[in-house]
Amino acid sequence: MIRLGLYGSGNRTRALLNSLLHDKFYKVHAVYDINRDSAETLVRQFGGAVCNSAEELAGFPGVDAFLISLSPFAHAEALRQTIPAGKPVFVEKPVSFSTAEVHELSMLAKQHNVPVQVGFMRRYLPESIAALKYIGENEPGHIFSVDCNWFHHGETEMNFCLYHQPDNFRLKVSQIPFHCCHALDIMILLGGKVKRVVSRRIKVIERPYPSPDDVISLIEFENGSSGHFHYSSMVYYTEMSYRFHCENYSIRLNAGSQPLEICRRPRFISSRTGPDPSGTKDFGLFNESYEAFCRPMSIGFGQSLNAANENIMYEFVRMVRDGIPPKASLEAAVGVQGLAEAIELSGVRGVPVGFTPEGIPVEL
Repeated sequence: MIRLGLYGSGNRTRALLNSLLHDKFYKVHAVYDINRDSAETLVRQFGGAVCNSAEELAGFPGVDAFLISLSPFAHAEALRQTIPAGKPVFVEKPVSFSTAEVHELSMLAKQHNVPVQVGFMRRYLPESIAALKYIGENEPGHIFSVDCNWFHHGETEMNFCLYHQPDNFRLKVSQIPFHCCHALDIMILLGGKVKRVVSRRIKVIERPYPSPDDVISLIEFENGSSGHFHYSSMVYYTEMSYRFHCENYSIRLNAGSQPLEICRRPRFISSRTGPDPSGTKDFGLFNESYEAFCRPMSIGFGQSLNAANENIMYEFVRMVRDGIPPKASLEAAVGVQGLAEAIELSGVRGVPVGFTPEGIPVEL
Protein backbone atom coordinates (compact mmCIF):
# COMPACT_ATOMS: atom_id res chain seq x y z
CA MET A 1 0.00 0.00 0.00
CA ILE A 2 1.35 3.43 -0.99
CA ARG A 3 2.10 5.67 1.98
CA LEU A 4 1.18 9.24 1.08
CA GLY A 5 2.68 12.48 2.30
CA LEU A 6 0.05 15.19 1.91
CA TYR A 7 1.03 18.81 1.38
CA GLY A 8 -2.34 20.45 2.02
CA SER A 9 -5.49 19.09 3.65
CA GLY A 10 -8.31 21.03 2.01
CA ASN A 11 -11.44 19.98 0.13
CA ARG A 12 -9.63 19.04 -3.08
CA THR A 13 -7.24 16.76 -1.20
CA ARG A 14 -10.17 15.03 0.47
CA ALA A 15 -12.03 14.55 -2.82
CA LEU A 16 -8.99 12.87 -4.37
CA LEU A 17 -8.40 10.66 -1.33
CA ASN A 18 -12.05 9.59 -1.19
CA SER A 19 -12.15 8.61 -4.88
CA LEU A 20 -10.33 5.28 -4.31
CA LEU A 21 -10.31 5.18 -0.51
CA HIS A 22 -11.67 1.65 -0.10
CA ASP A 23 -9.56 0.04 -2.81
CA LYS A 24 -6.52 -0.13 -0.52
CA PHE A 25 -4.14 1.41 -3.04
CA TYR A 26 -2.88 4.03 -0.60
CA LYS A 27 -3.11 5.39 2.92
CA VAL A 28 -2.26 8.72 4.52
CA HIS A 29 1.12 8.53 6.25
CA ALA A 30 1.94 12.19 6.99
CA VAL A 31 0.26 15.59 6.49
CA TYR A 32 1.40 19.19 6.57
CA ASP A 33 -0.84 22.24 6.27
CA ILE A 34 -0.23 25.78 7.51
CA ASN A 35 -3.71 25.42 9.03
CA ARG A 36 -2.90 22.81 11.66
CA ASP A 37 -6.56 22.38 12.65
CA SER A 38 -7.34 21.33 9.07
CA ALA A 39 -4.47 18.82 9.07
CA GLU A 40 -5.58 17.37 12.40
CA THR A 41 -9.17 17.04 11.17
CA LEU A 42 -7.98 15.15 8.09
CA VAL A 43 -5.80 12.83 10.19
CA ARG A 44 -8.75 11.98 12.42
CA GLN A 45 -10.59 10.76 9.32
CA PHE A 46 -7.79 9.21 7.25
CA GLY A 47 -5.02 8.50 9.75
CA GLY A 48 -1.36 9.49 9.57
CA ALA A 49 0.83 11.95 11.44
CA VAL A 50 0.67 15.75 11.43
CA CYS A 51 3.96 17.43 10.52
CA ASN A 52 5.07 20.77 11.91
CA SER A 53 6.72 22.06 8.73
CA ALA A 54 7.14 21.45 5.03
CA GLU A 55 10.71 20.35 5.70
CA GLU A 56 9.50 17.72 8.16
CA LEU A 57 7.01 16.39 5.61
CA ALA A 58 9.62 16.24 2.82
CA GLY A 59 11.93 14.18 5.03
CA PHE A 60 9.28 12.17 6.89
CA PRO A 61 10.36 8.50 7.18
CA GLY A 62 8.36 5.98 5.18
CA VAL A 63 6.62 8.31 2.71
CA ASP A 64 6.37 6.68 -0.74
CA ALA A 65 4.86 9.59 -2.69
CA PHE A 66 3.63 13.15 -2.20
CA LEU A 67 0.28 14.73 -3.04
CA ILE A 68 0.27 18.54 -3.22
CA SER A 69 -2.98 20.52 -3.28
CA LEU A 70 -2.78 24.08 -1.97
CA SER A 71 -3.53 27.64 -2.97
CA PRO A 72 -2.27 27.89 -6.58
CA PHE A 73 0.28 30.48 -5.47
CA ALA A 74 1.92 27.85 -3.23
CA HIS A 75 2.20 24.88 -5.61
CA ALA A 76 5.56 25.78 -7.14
CA GLU A 77 7.39 26.22 -3.83
CA ALA A 78 5.83 23.05 -2.41
CA LEU A 79 6.97 21.13 -5.48
CA ARG A 80 10.45 22.62 -5.21
CA GLN A 81 10.63 21.42 -1.59
CA THR A 82 9.44 17.87 -2.28
CA ILE A 83 11.23 16.94 -5.54
CA PRO A 84 14.68 16.55 -3.89
CA ALA A 85 13.21 13.82 -1.65
CA GLY A 86 13.26 11.61 -4.77
CA LYS A 87 9.66 10.37 -4.48
CA PRO A 88 6.86 10.56 -7.10
CA VAL A 89 4.65 13.64 -6.79
CA PHE A 90 1.12 14.63 -7.72
CA VAL A 91 0.59 18.41 -7.83
CA GLU A 92 -2.66 20.23 -8.49
CA LYS A 93 -2.93 22.75 -11.28
CA PRO A 94 -1.68 25.33 -11.96
CA VAL A 95 1.88 24.41 -11.08
CA SER A 96 2.84 28.09 -11.36
CA PHE A 97 1.61 31.24 -13.07
CA SER A 98 5.05 31.54 -14.68
CA THR A 99 5.95 29.32 -17.64
CA ALA A 100 9.63 29.85 -16.90
CA GLU A 101 9.13 28.53 -13.36
CA VAL A 102 7.22 25.46 -14.58
CA HIS A 103 10.08 24.75 -16.98
CA GLU A 104 12.60 25.18 -14.16
CA LEU A 105 10.67 22.69 -12.01
CA SER A 106 10.48 20.28 -14.93
CA MET A 107 14.27 20.39 -15.21
CA LEU A 108 14.60 19.90 -11.43
CA ALA A 109 12.36 16.82 -11.59
CA LYS A 110 14.46 15.40 -14.43
CA GLN A 111 17.63 16.05 -12.44
CA HIS A 112 16.26 14.03 -9.51
CA ASN A 113 14.55 11.44 -11.76
CA VAL A 114 11.21 12.20 -10.09
CA PRO A 115 7.95 11.62 -12.00
CA VAL A 116 5.40 14.40 -11.47
CA GLN A 117 1.72 14.21 -12.38
CA VAL A 118 -0.29 17.44 -12.77
CA GLY A 119 -4.02 17.65 -12.00
CA PHE A 120 -5.42 18.73 -15.37
CA MET A 121 -8.81 17.33 -14.48
CA ARG A 122 -10.74 17.71 -17.74
CA ARG A 123 -8.45 15.33 -19.66
CA TYR A 124 -9.55 12.65 -17.15
CA LEU A 125 -13.29 13.08 -17.82
CA PRO A 126 -14.80 9.98 -19.49
CA GLU A 127 -15.92 11.97 -22.54
CA SER A 128 -12.43 13.42 -23.02
CA ILE A 129 -10.85 9.98 -22.71
CA ALA A 130 -13.35 8.59 -25.24
CA ALA A 131 -12.70 11.42 -27.73
CA LEU A 132 -8.92 11.05 -27.49
CA LYS A 133 -9.21 7.27 -27.78
CA TYR A 134 -11.32 7.64 -30.93
CA ILE A 135 -8.73 9.97 -32.47
CA GLY A 136 -5.96 7.55 -31.58
CA GLU A 137 -7.76 4.63 -33.21
CA ASN A 138 -9.20 6.44 -36.25
CA GLU A 139 -6.87 8.32 -38.59
CA PRO A 140 -7.96 11.97 -38.60
CA GLY A 141 -6.14 12.88 -41.81
CA HIS A 142 -5.33 16.57 -42.06
CA ILE A 143 -6.27 18.47 -38.88
CA PHE A 144 -8.00 21.75 -39.70
CA SER A 145 -9.03 23.39 -36.44
CA VAL A 146 -9.54 23.10 -32.69
CA ASP A 147 -12.02 25.46 -31.03
CA CYS A 148 -12.86 26.02 -27.38
CA ASN A 149 -15.46 28.17 -25.62
CA TRP A 150 -15.23 28.79 -21.86
CA PHE A 151 -18.16 30.94 -20.71
CA HIS A 152 -19.41 31.73 -17.20
CA HIS A 153 -21.03 34.55 -15.25
CA GLY A 154 -18.03 35.62 -13.23
CA GLU A 155 -20.06 37.94 -10.99
CA THR A 156 -21.47 34.98 -9.06
CA GLU A 157 -17.99 33.83 -8.03
CA MET A 158 -16.85 37.40 -7.39
CA ASN A 159 -19.86 38.33 -5.25
CA PHE A 160 -19.69 35.19 -3.12
CA CYS A 161 -15.98 35.69 -2.44
CA LEU A 162 -16.44 39.39 -1.62
CA TYR A 163 -19.11 38.60 0.97
CA HIS A 164 -17.77 35.37 2.44
CA GLN A 165 -14.13 34.79 1.38
CA PRO A 166 -12.51 38.20 0.76
CA ASP A 167 -9.02 36.66 0.84
CA ASN A 168 -9.88 33.96 -1.70
CA PHE A 169 -7.24 33.65 -4.44
CA ARG A 170 -10.02 33.78 -7.06
CA LEU A 171 -10.12 37.54 -6.48
CA LYS A 172 -6.39 37.77 -7.19
CA VAL A 173 -5.77 35.73 -10.34
CA SER A 174 -7.19 35.53 -13.84
CA GLN A 175 -9.30 32.53 -14.79
CA ILE A 176 -7.20 32.00 -17.95
CA PRO A 177 -4.27 30.26 -16.22
CA PHE A 178 -6.27 29.10 -13.20
CA HIS A 179 -9.46 27.39 -14.42
CA CYS A 180 -9.07 27.57 -18.20
CA CYS A 181 -5.81 25.62 -18.01
CA HIS A 182 -8.04 22.51 -18.16
CA ALA A 183 -9.44 23.63 -21.51
CA LEU A 184 -6.05 24.69 -22.87
CA ASP A 185 -4.70 21.25 -21.96
CA ILE A 186 -7.47 19.65 -24.06
CA MET A 187 -6.75 22.02 -26.95
CA ILE A 188 -3.08 21.00 -26.97
CA LEU A 189 -3.98 17.31 -26.74
CA LEU A 190 -6.20 17.76 -29.81
CA GLY A 191 -4.12 20.21 -31.85
CA GLY A 192 -0.54 19.58 -30.79
CA LYS A 193 2.23 22.03 -29.98
CA VAL A 194 1.36 25.72 -30.30
CA LYS A 195 3.42 28.00 -32.55
CA ARG A 196 1.79 31.44 -32.32
CA VAL A 197 -1.05 33.26 -30.52
CA VAL A 198 -2.90 36.50 -31.28
CA SER A 199 -5.51 37.73 -28.77
CA ARG A 200 -8.15 40.45 -28.58
CA ARG A 201 -8.86 41.25 -24.93
CA ILE A 202 -11.67 43.37 -23.48
CA LYS A 203 -11.55 44.59 -19.88
CA VAL A 204 -13.97 47.49 -19.34
CA ILE A 205 -16.21 46.51 -16.40
CA GLU A 206 -15.00 48.10 -13.15
CA ARG A 207 -14.94 45.31 -10.57
CA PRO A 208 -12.45 43.56 -8.26
CA TYR A 209 -12.14 40.55 -10.57
CA PRO A 210 -8.87 40.19 -12.50
CA SER A 211 -10.21 37.93 -15.26
CA PRO A 212 -10.87 39.56 -18.64
CA ASP A 213 -14.45 40.46 -19.45
CA ASP A 214 -13.89 38.74 -22.78
CA VAL A 215 -10.93 37.45 -24.78
CA ILE A 216 -10.76 35.78 -28.18
CA SER A 217 -7.50 34.18 -29.26
CA LEU A 218 -6.44 32.83 -32.63
CA ILE A 219 -3.97 29.98 -32.21
CA GLU A 220 -1.60 28.60 -34.81
CA PHE A 221 -0.40 25.05 -34.19
CA GLU A 222 2.93 23.75 -35.45
CA ASN A 223 1.17 21.13 -37.59
CA GLY A 224 -0.47 23.92 -39.62
CA SER A 225 -3.92 23.71 -38.04
CA SER A 226 -5.71 26.68 -36.48
CA GLY A 227 -7.31 27.18 -33.10
CA HIS A 228 -9.87 29.52 -31.61
CA PHE A 229 -10.17 30.07 -27.85
CA HIS A 230 -12.98 32.25 -26.51
CA TYR A 231 -13.23 33.07 -22.80
CA SER A 232 -15.90 35.31 -21.33
CA SER A 233 -16.84 36.11 -17.74
CA MET A 234 -19.76 38.24 -18.96
CA VAL A 235 -22.01 35.45 -20.26
CA TYR A 236 -25.21 34.50 -18.47
CA TYR A 237 -25.08 30.79 -19.11
CA THR A 238 -22.26 28.29 -18.67
CA GLU A 239 -20.44 26.57 -21.51
CA MET A 240 -17.17 24.66 -21.61
CA SER A 241 -17.02 23.12 -25.06
CA TYR A 242 -14.60 21.98 -27.74
CA ARG A 243 -14.80 21.32 -31.48
CA PHE A 244 -12.22 19.33 -33.42
CA HIS A 245 -12.39 19.36 -37.22
CA CYS A 246 -10.23 17.16 -39.41
CA GLU A 247 -10.29 15.56 -42.83
CA ASN A 248 -12.11 12.39 -41.80
CA TYR A 249 -14.46 13.47 -39.00
CA SER A 250 -15.62 16.24 -36.68
CA ILE A 251 -15.91 15.95 -32.91
CA ARG A 252 -18.04 18.07 -30.59
CA LEU A 253 -17.15 17.70 -26.92
CA ASN A 254 -19.48 19.06 -24.21
CA ALA A 255 -21.10 21.28 -26.83
CA GLY A 256 -24.75 20.25 -26.52
CA SER A 257 -27.08 17.84 -24.78
CA GLN A 258 -24.60 14.99 -25.25
CA PRO A 259 -21.06 15.25 -23.85
CA LEU A 260 -19.58 13.68 -27.01
CA GLU A 261 -20.67 13.75 -30.65
CA ILE A 262 -18.65 12.31 -33.55
CA CYS A 263 -19.64 13.01 -37.15
CA ARG A 264 -17.74 11.03 -39.77
CA ARG A 265 -17.10 12.00 -43.35
CA PRO A 266 -18.56 9.25 -45.58
CA ARG A 267 -15.71 6.85 -46.35
CA PHE A 268 -16.39 6.02 -49.99
CA ILE A 269 -17.35 7.90 -53.16
CA SER A 270 -20.58 5.90 -53.41
CA SER A 271 -21.67 6.92 -49.92
CA ARG A 272 -20.85 10.57 -50.69
CA THR A 273 -22.76 10.77 -53.97
CA GLY A 274 -25.55 8.21 -53.61
CA PRO A 275 -26.50 5.49 -56.11
CA ASP A 276 -27.41 7.78 -59.05
CA PRO A 277 -25.45 11.05 -58.89
CA SER A 278 -25.98 11.87 -62.57
CA GLY A 279 -29.71 11.29 -62.52
CA THR A 280 -30.58 12.85 -59.13
CA LYS A 281 -31.35 16.52 -59.79
CA ASP A 282 -32.86 17.47 -56.42
CA PHE A 283 -30.22 18.86 -54.02
CA GLY A 284 -31.73 17.23 -50.94
CA LEU A 285 -32.11 13.81 -52.55
CA PHE A 286 -28.63 14.06 -54.09
CA ASN A 287 -27.09 14.52 -50.61
CA GLU A 288 -29.39 12.14 -48.75
CA SER A 289 -26.75 9.40 -48.66
CA TYR A 290 -24.01 11.82 -47.55
CA GLU A 291 -26.15 13.19 -44.71
CA ALA A 292 -27.12 9.70 -43.57
CA PHE A 293 -23.50 8.59 -43.25
CA CYS A 294 -22.35 11.65 -41.29
CA ARG A 295 -25.17 11.76 -38.74
CA PRO A 296 -23.57 12.12 -35.31
CA MET A 297 -22.70 9.25 -33.06
CA SER A 298 -23.76 10.67 -29.69
CA ILE A 299 -22.53 9.30 -26.38
CA GLY A 300 -23.68 10.37 -22.92
CA PHE A 301 -21.67 9.95 -19.73
CA GLY A 302 -22.79 10.07 -16.10
CA GLN A 303 -20.87 10.96 -12.93
CA SER A 304 -18.12 12.57 -14.98
CA LEU A 305 -16.45 14.54 -12.17
CA ASN A 306 -16.36 11.57 -9.82
CA ALA A 307 -14.95 9.43 -12.62
CA ALA A 308 -12.30 12.07 -13.34
CA ASN A 309 -11.12 11.95 -9.72
CA GLU A 310 -10.93 8.16 -9.91
CA ASN A 311 -8.94 8.35 -13.14
CA ILE A 312 -6.55 10.94 -11.72
CA MET A 313 -5.82 8.89 -8.64
CA TYR A 314 -5.51 5.59 -10.50
CA GLU A 315 -2.95 7.13 -12.86
CA PHE A 316 -1.13 8.38 -9.76
CA VAL A 317 -1.22 4.87 -8.26
CA ARG A 318 0.14 3.36 -11.48
CA MET A 319 2.89 5.98 -11.61
CA VAL A 320 4.00 5.23 -8.04
CA ARG A 321 3.37 1.49 -7.89
CA ASP A 322 4.17 0.40 -11.45
CA GLY A 323 6.56 3.10 -12.64
CA ILE A 324 4.30 4.17 -15.53
CA PRO A 325 5.15 7.75 -16.60
CA PRO A 326 2.29 10.21 -16.08
CA LYS A 327 0.45 11.48 -19.14
CA ALA A 328 -0.30 14.83 -17.48
CA SER A 329 3.38 15.56 -16.89
CA LEU A 330 5.35 18.67 -16.00
CA GLU A 331 6.34 18.88 -19.67
CA ALA A 332 2.63 19.08 -20.52
CA ALA A 333 2.23 21.76 -17.85
CA VAL A 334 4.91 23.88 -19.54
CA GLY A 335 2.85 23.85 -22.74
CA VAL A 336 -0.41 24.63 -20.95
CA GLN A 337 0.95 27.50 -18.86
CA GLY A 338 2.81 28.79 -21.90
CA LEU A 339 -0.42 28.96 -23.89
CA ALA A 340 -2.28 30.65 -21.01
CA GLU A 341 0.51 33.18 -20.61
CA ALA A 342 0.64 33.82 -24.36
CA ILE A 343 -3.13 34.43 -24.53
CA GLU A 344 -2.95 37.04 -21.78
CA LEU A 345 0.31 38.63 -22.95
CA SER A 346 -0.98 39.04 -26.49
CA GLY A 347 -4.27 40.46 -25.23
CA VAL A 348 -2.64 43.01 -22.93
CA ARG A 349 0.17 44.04 -25.28
CA GLY A 350 -1.76 43.80 -28.53
CA VAL A 351 1.00 41.87 -30.30
CA PRO A 352 1.47 38.32 -31.62
CA VAL A 353 3.23 35.97 -29.22
CA GLY A 354 5.47 33.03 -30.08
CA PHE A 355 7.54 30.65 -27.99
CA THR A 356 11.18 29.91 -27.21
CA PRO A 357 12.43 26.33 -27.75
CA GLU A 358 11.72 25.78 -24.03
CA GLY A 359 8.08 26.81 -24.54
CA ILE A 360 8.31 30.22 -22.86
CA PRO A 361 6.14 32.95 -24.49
CA VAL A 362 7.88 35.85 -26.25
CA GLU A 363 6.50 38.86 -28.10
CA LEU A 364 7.00 38.70 -31.86
